[in-house]
Amino acid sequence: MLLRLAAGLLWPARCAACNAFVPEGRAFCESCAVTVAAVDRPCHGCGLPVDDGRDESRRCQGCQARPLPFSRVWTVLAYGGATTEAVLHLKHGRRRHLARPLGALLAPAVAAALDSGVDALCPVPLHPSRLRQRGFNQALELLRVAEKLSRRPASRPLVAFNGLRRVRDTPALGWESPTSRRRIVAGAFAVERPGWVRGRRILLVDDVMTTGATLAECTRVLLQAGAAEVQVAALARVD
Repeated sequence: MLLRLAAGLLWPARCAACNAFVPEGRAFCESCAVTVAAVDRPCHGCGLPVDDGRDESRRCQGCQARPLPFSRVWTVLAYGGATTEAVLHLKHGRRRHLARPLGALLAPAVAAALDSGVDALCPVPLHPSRLRQRGFNQALELLRVAEKLSRRPASRPLVAFNGLRRVRDTPALGWESPTSRRRIVAGAFAVERPGWVRGRRILLVDDVMTTGATLAECTRVLLQAGAAEVQVAALARVD
């Protein structure tokens, strides 16, 4: 308790977007918070908002016609405004500590996935060269915080730090089309320990979901290795 109080005095909490001082436990200041939007009734297949909520499966027409390989998607915030600034600060601004308030925002999605029966958690991996350059994997950092806040007293799900590897360093996808994204990430991932994957219901976690190409390729590899199911959770969803 005293250590936490001392840390708060020495390193007070700051807004993840603009760096203004904020109350402990808050991710954004009041000015930035007005630009942060939750994903409204996300589609269970792609994580984008669903206009028509009458379908109990809550899947958009695109996902009904051409479903992605994962069985369920959990998304939290719409990518834009202060959310974009916070994610960029975390990934490229060497502000690793932002994983703490942002991971707390991801925690309800992880908790919901655990309640649905997921029994293992896995971050989308970085290529070793990218990991050396950045110093940490932002997906793993977010997952660590979210998992800790979502932990169930009965059991602690296994977090696979090395179960999935990025074996090819892909370029930044930027504004690539969905078709180009799928082509670029094809064959970029591999499962090194199929025995860990086999029969498990896995939650795959990333910071941002854009078209879903990277998450779909990871899912394909995990299912091919014997996973019983793969769900996806992302802090932010690009519309």
